[in-house]
Amino acid sequence: METMKRIGFSVGDTVKLLWLHLASQEQMNPKELHDAYESLFPGRNVSYDYVARLAKQLEVEGSLSMNQEQHRKYYSTTSNGLKQLKQYEDLYYGQFREIIKVLDRLYYYLTKNGEKPEFAEYQLPNEFRKYFAKLISVKDIMRHMIFSLGLTRTEFYIAEVNEQMHMLFGWTSSNGYLYEIAREMEAEGTIIGRWKDPERRTVRLVRVTDEGAEFSKRIANDLTAQVGDVRRYLKSFIKFFD
Repeated sequence: METMKRIGFSVGDTVKLLWLHLASQEQMNPKELHDAYESLFPGRNVSYDYVARLAKQLEVEGSLSMNQEQHRKYYSTTSNGLKQLKQYEDLYYGQFREIIKVLDRLYYYLTKNGEKPEFAEYQLPNEFRKYFAKLISVKDIMRHMIFSLGLTRTEFYIAEVNEQMHMLFGWTSSNGYLYEIAREMEAEGTIIGRWKDPERRTVRLVRVTDEGAEFSKRIANDLTAQVGDVRRYLKSFIKFFD
């Protein structure tokens, strides 16, 4: 349920969207819709009665029309419902598609599972960055990348983190936030930093501590779970529009 909230859909919103989508293709009864929902979102069960109530609500609102055949109710999406479906598509489709590209690259980097995604030809558009940060913990991505670089090198420039993310994922955080996270990690003792030139204090070098190396395992596991969960949900929602 928490993932749905981050995406911006309640369970009710999701069921309504599924009604509008599937009933636009063919007549649909509540049992068929209920089975389709549980197939698309396993582990996020809703009751048959809830699905039927939402169909009735959409009918009252003029988004679905009902046809009864042998004591069974079948629903079809009306012209008003199609307009609602188009509004959802205009609001979310392009945004989801671009964010999924970043998540695919990040998921592959974390797990090496599946086919390697295409190289990032461009960065995630600015208008989608705020929404991306709502879905995935940017702090966890920053910490994981700092640990990832630090566990393969003796020292590295903190600015290299954003350079790596730009190349690997087609997305970066702000430099200001990156340095803020690095300061927090130094205070926690998971990394140690030093100025390359103590007098000029313009270039910061860091290395990962033993404590940081141990903590990095938890961050990697948490981030993999986050990315995998959100990625699955977004891909399920994309099916509504394809």
